[in-house]
Amino acid sequence: MPLFKGTAGKAKPKKAIDYITDPKKAVIVSSFAMDDNADYAKQFAETCKLYGKGSGYSERKYYHFKLSPDRADNATPEQCHALAERMARELFSAHECVIATHNDTDTIHSHIIINAVSFETGKKFHMNIGEYQKSKDLADIFGTDMGFTPLDWRTKTAEKRDRIFADEEITLDKKYVSNAEIQIIKRVQNGMARLDSNSSESEMLSRTSWKEALRQAIDEAKAHCTNRMEFQRYLQNNFGVTMPRNTGKTVSFVHPAVGKNYAIRGNKLGGDYTAIAIDEALQENAERTLTNEERSLSNARLFIAEKQSAITSTVTPTAPTNPISNNPTFNSQPTIQTGNRERPTPRSISDIGAELRSIDSTVERIARGVSATGAGGNNNMATKSHDNEQFHEKTARRNDGGSGKIRTIKPTATKPIQPKPPEPAIKTTEHERSVQQKPKRRSVYNDR
Repeated sequence: MPLFKGTAGKAKPKKAIDYITDPKKAVIVSSFAMDDNADYAKQFAETCKLYGKGSGYSERKYYHFKLSPDRADNATPEQCHALAERMARELFSAHECVIATHNDTDTIHSHIIINAVSFETGKKFHMNIGEYQKSKDLADIFGTDMGFTPLDWRTKTAEKRDRIFADEEITLDKKYVSNAEIQIIKRVQNGMARLDSNSSESEMLSRTSWKEALRQAIDEAKAHCTNRMEFQRYLQNNFGVTMPRNTGKTVSFVHPAVGKNYAIRGNKLGGDYTAIAIDEALQENAERTLTNEERSLSNARLFIAEKQSAITSTVTPTAPTNPISNNPTFNSQPTIQTGNRERPTPRSISDIGAELRSIDSTVERIARGVSATGAGGNNNMATKSHDNEQFHEKTARRNDGGSGKIRTIKPTATKPIQPKPPEPAIKTTEHERSVQQKPKRRSVYNDR
């Protein structure tokens, strides 16, 4: 049953090519559309340079595929290599390929490294999920032609997925534990890691796996926060964990132990770390906090009411002496009930204008009374003169464009009107007087 799988590489292909062509591992090495006497990595680089590609840091520069038959088939290196060459010609005919077969493990297997840039068109290699699945089926077909056992890879993949997400020993408290974490647990249990043998499996993971440390950080943030923004700040400030994706449907996290370029989705950590699960926990915290605040508020209101009743039972209120407070406009203001509080009723511009006019009239009456008292009420002109000389400030409310601001208007002092002095006589000589008295000569052009 030939197993065919592949990955993309963003690094330069030299190390990968050197690995598969290592004489200690490879028994057969061949190539496709390349010169076997020249350096394979340099030929890859020349093709990329020809089309102006392959120089970006995050750019995919090569693809690495692995092909391995079943051990029960007892395939020889020649058979496995022939199958790999057939797959390369069928799938990667427009790309440079390096093919090597290894026998350094119990299973004979072949490696195929292809250049990401096509030497024919200069376009990048692309394989979507459907094409990738078809390539697996093609390997099964070609393997069957060579006498290998067919592999039902779709059934195997479904069984593995069900086994991972099932409630078995490899899952801890609804957490998705990857194969790497399983190997960590095995190393700890076998004594390869120097940890306390009495520690639980979860404690062992937290000491050796950054994913388990991330889960514990998220659990703590879920227990203390009430909304997403607070949750994100808590992780950043306390654990250095960032959230590059924080939407209503998905969340992702970056742990400082693995660097900022590696983000993991919440569903990869387990069902308790998805966006929906986090929102549910935060909502419960918010409801619990609101209930406590309401309870505290009701207790505070009861305490204030008791104090007020004790004060009113011993103190007799006095009548207000301010004449403005006697105005019913100030004493009565309608309110509405909103929740547990009474708030003033929204007022229209006409109501506000009426109140301002009432204030103006009250202030004017007060000013008139003060002026009349100061002058004895005998002479109105004296009262006005007294007001102007003393520069009394008059405060009035104006509906300034609906803003309701208070402006203080300070009247300007009027100076008494002084009679103009007589103009001085102009001294003139006898010649000037004779010229002024002499009639002007009439021009002949005035008659026309």
